[in-house]
Amino acid sequence: MKVLIVDDEQHVRESVELSIQWDQYNITQIYTAEDGAEALEVVRREVPELIICDMSMPRMDGIAFLEVLREEGWDSKVIVLSGYQEFRYTRATLLANGFDYLLKPFKIDDLNKTISRAVESILESKQNESEELRRSYQVHEANTLLNEQRMATYLQGETANHEGVRQLLAEAGFPLEDFYVLLFLPRNGTAIVDRYFMGDEALFLFSVRNILREVLRPLTQYYFFRMESFFCVFTAGDISVAEMEHYRRKLEESWQATIRIETFSGFPKMKYSYTQILTGVKAAKTEILKLNILDGQPIVPLEPQTIPSLMDKELLLLEALKKQDKGYLEELIHSFVQELKDQGYLSLKGLQHYTIEVNLLIMRISRQLELEQHIDPLSLWISDLDEWEKALTHIFWLMIESAGENLASLRSIHAIRHYIDSHINEDISLTSLADKFYFSPQYISKKFKETYDTTIMNYLTQLRMERAKSLLGHSDISIVEISRIVGYEDDNYFGKVFRKHVGESPSQYRKKQQDR
Repeated sequence: MKVLIVDDEQHVRESVELSIQWDQYNITQIYTAEDGAEALEVVRREVPELIICDMSMPRMDGIAFLEVLREEGWDSKVIVLSGYQEFRYTRATLLANGFDYLLKPFKIDDLNKTISRAVESILESKQNESEELRRSYQVHEANTLLNEQRMATYLQGETANHEGVRQLLAEAGFPLEDFYVLLFLPRNGTAIVDRYFMGDEALFLFSVRNILREVLRPLTQYYFFRMESFFCVFTAGDISVAEMEHYRRKLEESWQATIRIETFSGFPKMKYSYTQILTGVKAAKTEILKLNILDGQPIVPLEPQTIPSLMDKELLLLEALKKQDKGYLEELIHSFVQELKDQGYLSLKGLQHYTIEVNLLIMRISRQLELEQHIDPLSLWISDLDEWEKALTHIFWLMIESAGENLASLRSIHAIRHYIDSHINEDISLTSLADKFYFSPQYISKKFKETYDTTIMNYLTQLRMERAKSLLGHSDISIVEISRIVGYEDDNYFGKVFRKHVGESPSQYRKKQQDR
């Protein structure tokens, strides 16, 4: 926070500056000025939150200075100092967002109390403003999400709702003709959301949009929405295909460098109108489907090889399921995936063929085992073979867990809690716990909630926040280092989580604890 002391008498300025313990108010920058004209320059350059101002000064007196503050819309709190008991000074104070009026000679203790009340008022105003901005942002995000969902709905199926598309683009001020269509397919999205965003997909998408906004800032306009598993981007402006290729690569590189998300992308290299969007989307999808998921390059035809089939392992899978042998199930799936990798190439379209085959196999085995619980199929748009293997393994584990639980299973839930208690500084996610304890993420999530009446991520976050509060209140370890100690790689993200759960920033919490 900043303060400006305005007085034509140097000894008064020095007395105010040296007599107040500014750090207790979190005021770290102190500026001085001899008259209103000099003070205005400081205000316009530094924007101080608090101004302590004399009234009787040469060149520009206090009244003229405060009137300019009001006319220009500055919201700094003003404490007026004056040796003249005249109402016009009090009135000028009130008109300029003034906080109090002290007569010279004043007591330092009175000034100190006035500054304390002014700072409290400033902090309250900031909090109210922050809350208002937060509410406005939430409304904006809700409307954005709704419009994204509407756009995705309009483009589903074989024919698009052209009138709906036109209306959404027009509402966003986006041109209806001559724009590019780009599609990005996240490859490791599940792992990134789980590991680095604590399962918070909304926060993940917020980061995706922020990076998109920064990269595409030089362009005149763009339109972003999610459809199925894709990030869809329309870009308008008089730019060449080569320039658009540059932005496509830059988006992929920026997402990977900043939030570690890897993507496949499709760009048909032509411009479309709002009635042709579905054509552009299908063309972009076709490009992505042709990519070799093992190296991201277009498929180069090779000599025919024996095509692996998971159907050949059906009897082995069924036997492992009946014996509830999760380890053997994991081996069977891993060996099959290794066969796919050994081919050297596999298009996304080819992987989708295996996904369809696997989903049919899951349905058939579920009927044979007479499972009552519905098992969700494997997603058609998984484009990373390791993520595909993990998802399939967890589906088969879930089938075992659906057949019933035993005492060992319940003990394992207690063991998971104990593990979390002992490893809060480590990289913990539902997926990592699933792999360590041989349970599906769905089962762990469900049974932990039933047993402890909270989710795993909420429990972990609460532990981390309590540990952080203890370190902030009883040590001088830096906030950056504390964020690492409690398991956050990004101290900015740690700050957001801390504020959300505690109601104030780590630095504000530390200051309050130290002031007690």
